[in-house]
Amino acid sequence: MVSLLFRWRTLVVGFSACLACAQAVSEETAVPEQQAAQSEQVAEPADAQATEAQDVAEGVEVQPRAPVMSSVSAWMDRPKLFLPDDYPDRTRILRGDVDPYDVFWEVPESWAVRGGMYAEYDTLEAYGRMREAAARDGVHLVILSAFRSFRHQRFIWETKWQDRYERLAGVSARDIALNIMRYSAMPGTSRHHWGTDIDLNAFNNAYFDTPEGKPVYDWLKAHAGEYGFCEVYSSRASGRTGGYEPERWHWSYIPTASRYLAAYVEADEAAPKGFEGDVAVPEIDWLSEFVLGIDPECLWGPEQEGKGRALPAPLILSSIDAPAEEAVDTDRPLLEAGQCIPEGWTHDILLRWKESGYPLTEGEGAAGYLAMLEHCLADPNPDIRDGIAYEGITDILRSDRAQEAELRELKQRLLDRMTDTENDPLGFSRPFAALALAEVARTDRIEAWMSQGERRTLLAAGADYTANVRDYRGFIEGEGWRHGVAHGADLLMQLSLNPEIGEGEAFMIAKAVFDAIGSREAPVFSFEEPQRLARPILFLVQRGLLTEEQIAIWMEVLADPAPHDSWQDDEASARRENIRAFATILLEAAQGREDGDLDAVVTGAEHLLARVP
Repeated sequence: MVSLLFRWRTLVVGFSACLACAQAVSEETAVPEQQAAQSEQVAEPADAQATEAQDVAEGVEVQPRAPVMSSVSAWMDRPKLFLPDDYPDRTRILRGDVDPYDVFWEVPESWAVRGGMYAEYDTLEAYGRMREAAARDGVHLVILSAFRSFRHQRFIWETKWQDRYERLAGVSARDIALNIMRYSAMPGTSRHHWGTDIDLNAFNNAYFDTPEGKPVYDWLKAHAGEYGFCEVYSSRASGRTGGYEPERWHWSYIPTASRYLAAYVEADEAAPKGFEGDVAVPEIDWLSEFVLGIDPECLWGPEQEGKGRALPAPLILSSIDAPAEEAVDTDRPLLEAGQCIPEGWTHDILLRWKESGYPLTEGEGAAGYLAMLEHCLADPNPDIRDGIAYEGITDILRSDRAQEAELRELKQRLLDRMTDTENDPLGFSRPFAALALAEVARTDRIEAWMSQGERRTLLAAGADYTANVRDYRGFIEGEGWRHGVAHGADLLMQLSLNPEIGEGEAFMIAKAVFDAIGSREAPVFSFEEPQRLARPILFLVQRGLLTEEQIAIWMEVLADPAPHDSWQDDEASARRENIRAFATILLEAAQGREDGDLDAVVTGAEHLLARVP
């Protein structure tokens, strides 16, 4: 049964809706193309019949047609179609190439951000009950988008296609299409064509983490299933490996949508076509990766309530389950260049993204981009690892485009990477995590957002990493940088500049620096490691957090040649050169300062150079 509110709304607006539909086609032709091509927030235009659509395309004037129903009672008594089975043309109903007035039911304006939306009958009835239940719990649900026609989806797609085709010159049609398909479906393949899927409250994943949005999302996660709705494009952690990027706002009424999904698998003639870029269709696994790329929990089973339908072949089910089984391997160390590039991106697209200044999709926030870039820090390809991943993180952070929650998430990812001693066989992952953490530490230095506990955890991890680096490779032709010692020193330098760092933390930084420069295993440093290690010491002295007496003690420790008999031993030569280089840098920096704020290092550095010939 339709809810009381829905019945009342239908009685009031039924007749006016019938009259309005007579003007739908002429109104649609008056909408500027650029307006119709906007995102999901744009009103979906009502589709004309196929012949009328052809007339519009050819510029023929279309006469308003008579209402389908001529009275309110006829509207109320119109048949509730069992879709898609009851529709005579399966291809058109699957592709959304229909007039919604003929097939679907109008969404009450009080349930949505505007009038003129349509949805499948059972979907709308179930949503009405869910909406009322949510309201009783203090949660307000509002529909932003429901049925979307083939023509409207084509406007969205072709606008994005034209933009990328112009900006990404030389990129293949397949790669352009996959890039668009991160967030937008090909015309003819969108679940919104079925009238079973609705977008709720906000087109922004981050909204559902806010004080306003989190109660909405938590309620839907807990109760939407009771009314037949499922979050089809859930997070990857749910076991979904294919399909589009997560959309917390997108909920599907499974009993009806499952019938569409099963019919889509059987309807070969429903393959996407009739839009710019459809030449890429044969090169893309659009059915199993995207149409079927939903959360496995959203597949209908015979034991569930409602007149749904299971997918027609075990082979299809296995094609969905197979990627989840293979996902276990994605946690293995990256061994081949380019493995970090996500589906829908290519090296060329990444380079063009970099050249454009690493733009972020409006409303999406930085979290997804930072996660992708963080993953690429281990890539063996230096163009990706250093030239895109690290530089991209730096650009986003230094342009202040990451929110505090996104910074905190990135910090934890990088800490996990830097402290993982088991999964870095090529030696890129940990040092580049340290270098990226230096940028995270810099944001906290510019404007504090970490708690003192978080800051100390970061400092302890950075000090431990710097003191215990044993991979001393710097730059290797064809492989690029590793530079673990210098990257650890950069992290300590940013921390040494932080006004929240005190004397206790300064001692931890100094100990890590002196342990690193005095390492007995290190070769002769030849990639500016002594210079980078000297910086945190100089800044701490400048801030008055290290005294002349403390510096003298550390220098005396470095002056001891043990376990070698003397500094003349051949095995002590590399250590001797590193220590002398370090002391020389400190002394030259202090002697070049007229204000004397580095005088505390002079005596110790001179003593060290005298003791280590």
